[in-house]
Amino acid sequence: MKKYYLHNGQENSGPFDKEELRVQKINKETLVWSEDWNEWKKAGEIDELKITLLSSPSPPNYNFNSSQIVSEKFNFIKYLVITISLLVFLTIADKVISEYNSNPDNPNLESDTFKMHTRNNITNLIQVTTNQYTVSTFEGISNLDVIVTNNTNYTLDQVTVAIDYIKKNGGIYRTENLIFNNIPAKQNISLSAPNSKRGLAVKLTMQTITALELSLCYEYKNTPAVGNPDPNNCNQYEKNNPDHVNASIGINRSLYLQERR
Repeated sequence: MKKYYLHNGQENSGPFDKEELRVQKINKETLVWSEDWNEWKKAGEIDELKITLLSSPSPPNYNFNSSQIVSEKFNFIKYLVITISLLVFLTIADKVISEYNSNPDNPNLESDTFKMHTRNNITNLIQVTTNQYTVSTFEGISNLDVIVTNNTNYTLDQVTVAIDYIKKNGGIYRTENLIFNNIPAKQNISLSAPNSKRGLAVKLTMQTITALELSLCYEYKNTPAVGNPDPNNCNQYEKNNPDHVNASIGINRSLYLQERR
């Protein structure tokens, strides 16, 4: 039986007999070669293969039915709605985040949880620094300014700072207290400290911090009760120190708490 080879433009395949050529689904332009030919020929030019070409089955026409069209249209609309909804959500989320970051007085910041977090981290949020004060050749400090910076979102009613004048041997020559009143949120206040005849450096310690708006009653010497999650809350301070008076600055915390109520 005669055998034929096919060429697809890149490589040869075969050999095939006429029945096998039908399976290969050749067309009139397919290149075919047989051993009794000198060159490759197009299948449509070969009389003995015309019957094979005519009998090769052709695929039926594909007809879209209406249900398929409706289904595809529905899927398109569904994905379009999902995409639009996602874009709207991202836009709103971006706006909310921007407003939150740009507005320090955002009402959400007024929650009890946020206030408690502020109270518990108050010593990290309040900074106490000095200027470039003058130190004399034989000890002595002058032109000393103390700056209290309020990094919270609330007004601080009062901050008391103790200033220790440190001698050459490391001991404390004297201690002075400065009282800072009404420090606005995100701002600072500076006060001049007394000059000292002795001392080469100073050490600053925040002794008390009170803020009516924040329900804050902090005292450096107060030791929080074990397990108390909110020790600087004025209600907790009143409970643990009902009649305590800070003699060094003359502030009666009970009176302060009564004013708060």
